[in-house]
Amino acid sequence: MKKKLLEKDIFYLSLFICICIIAVGGIYFTNKSVDKLVSKTSPIQSEDEIHLTEGEKDDAIPTTTDSEQNLAKAKEAENNKINYLGNQIIRSYSEKEPSYSETLEVWEIHKAIDIESNKNQEVKSLTSGTVLDVYDDDEYGMTVKVKSKDNTVFVYSSLDKNIKVKKDDTIEEGQCIGYAGNTSDVECSSGVHVHLEAYKDDVAINPMSLLE
Repeated sequence: MKKKLLEKDIFYLSLFICICIIAVGGIYFTNKSVDKLVSKTSPIQSEDEIHLTEGEKDDAIPTTTDSEQNLAKAKEAENNKINYLGNQIIRSYSEKEPSYSETLEVWEIHKAIDIESNKNQEVKSLTSGTVLDVYDDDEYGMTVKVKSKDNTVFVYSSLDKNIKVKKDDTIEEGQCIGYAGNTSDVECSSGVHVHLEAYKDDVAINPMSLLE
């Protein structure tokens, strides 16, 4: 009787051990299969993604061409002397085709350029030279007339009454000659601005040709 019970116990023990071995083996092979499946379907980083990342980095880093273009723009802005007078041109030079005057409400020849400025913004001389005259013009208000060394005459008008130079002064390029104002009776609707005329051998020329 005892012998039969012992044999029965050994049988169940052996069966339990076999079941455990099978279970462990199944778990091992199942995990291995899952790892292979994940590695095939979900790569860490494909070649396309690598290329995209590299492209994004290239976009973020300025190229030599971009740097050269930025430098050229900076030099262009530096050489443009509009900022000696104000912010931007609000009325262009016209010798043949009339331009519209907001103040007079007429179309007329405008042999000058008008530059919008801030109140009390410095007006700087576009050239070295001599101050020919300082006066209050009946139409264009406070005016400073400067003659350069190459005999080009610049006429700055609509200035504030606080003029910083006087007749016969020798001045340098970039020197403050006064401040932007709105003293022109015929351009008062334009607000604070500088009215600039230029002459070569007593003939009016477009000031824009001398500002770049």
